[in-house]
Amino acid sequence: MYLLDTNAISETRKVYRGVANTGFDEWYASVLQKDLYINVVVSMELQRGVLAMERKDIRQGASLRDWYQKAVLDLYQGRILPITERTAELCATFHVPNKSPENDAWIAATAKEHGLILVTRNVADFAHLPIKTLNPFSYPS
Repeated sequence: MYLLDTNAISETRKVYRGVANTGFDEWYASVLQKDLYINVVVSMELQRGVLAMERKDIRQGASLRDWYQKAVLDLYQGRILPITERTAELCATFHVPNKSPENDAWIAATAKEHGLILVTRNVADFAHLPIKTLNPFSYPS
């Protein structure tokens, strides 16, 4: 089972438009939707992007909000993982001895807590953490 990083869930929007990275598109087609999760931090990052787009371009913002509601909130209902006390404990350990970026640490801690593989384009950002990662953007065709 997999936890999607923000860049991975964002790429799913391109899948539906037919313009996704080929490796990601092939990987995404090969997994079961029920095995894909996001966490509340990823949801927050997406929501922040929607709000920024709405301020910049109302039409594009409305399109992005529609995608966020239907393809994220509705589709991932029951698979948006919360931050728990255990997540917080794991996140704290990811800051010692080397401080990780805050959101990355929360996402990685969620993956660790639930035994999920983190799907991300930025595997190097998580290489020093004790989690499994997958970069489907370089997925073999």
